Amino acid sequence: MSRFINTTVACALVSSLAWSPMGLADGEIDQALSGVPDALKGDISANVAFTTDYRYRGISQSGNDFAVQGGFDYAMNSGLYIGTWASNVNNFNPSQVDGSNGTQAEVDFYAGYEYALNDNISLGVQALYYYYPGASKAGPKATTLAAYTAGRELDFWEYTPSFNWTTDTVSGTLSVSYSSDFYGESGDSYYFNGSTSTTLTDWLTLGAHAGYQEVQREIFWYPDYVDWSISLGTHQLGLDWQVAYVGTDLDRNECGGNICDDTVVGTISRSF
Repeated sequence: MSRFINTTVACALVSSLAWSPMGLADGEIDQALSGVPDALKGDISANVAFTTDYRYRGISQSGNDFAVQGGFDYAMNSGLYIGTWASNVNNFNPSQVDGSNGTQAEVDFYAGYEYALNDNISLGVQALYYYYPGASKAGPKATTLAAYTAGRELDFWEYTPSFNWTTDTVSGTLSVSYSSDFYGESGDSYYFNGSTSTTLTDWLTLGAHAGYQEVQREIFWYPDYVDWSISLGTHQLGLDWQVAYVGTDLDRNECGGNICDDTVVGTISRSF
């Protein structure tokens, strides 16, 4: 989960994506999908973001540094969707044997289904695979938190059912994510999430989130902990702007450093 790119490059990425997905005009997309069953037809979208810190469940994946992120999604009329998302990360899992660097990127692949119970309430389910290309698996398996990634598999699957609701001014999600072998082979894990978004004015949105991470083998991850965030967002100049206050209840000894400290995170993003 890490990344770094300067502001100039990030802005260039935003500008470069101001075209139809896959380089096709709307008419060409419709023609390409003309023989596809209606249930499988849908919308292709893309997104790109520049953030001052990539926080995953309250913990920095970019070493408290900048990150550039982006992804593609295909949402079908049936409620099915598939997608991928990527971000730079902070040299995860370097080899303790030959000194080679670890992964510099996180790449996620996911698929899911959302079923609308009515105009305001839906149920969802998602499978997500976290992939860390280049992470070293060399070296003995660690027995301390400081070296817990040595020789351990970082990639893992996670499965999430969710309950979602929306009104004219408020939307929210309740979900539970489960992995049978979480990051760093830390065993069974559960993540309980509650998130809401409230429209304050026609140009300002208030977001709030609370989560609880529980992991079977804490020595290879972190002690069970709570994370939270509160944010303000707006859409201006064709971009989405957000500032968030993010934190956890982990202290620096439990975290092994300052990547769990409370912080303010700024993000500029755009969807296409």
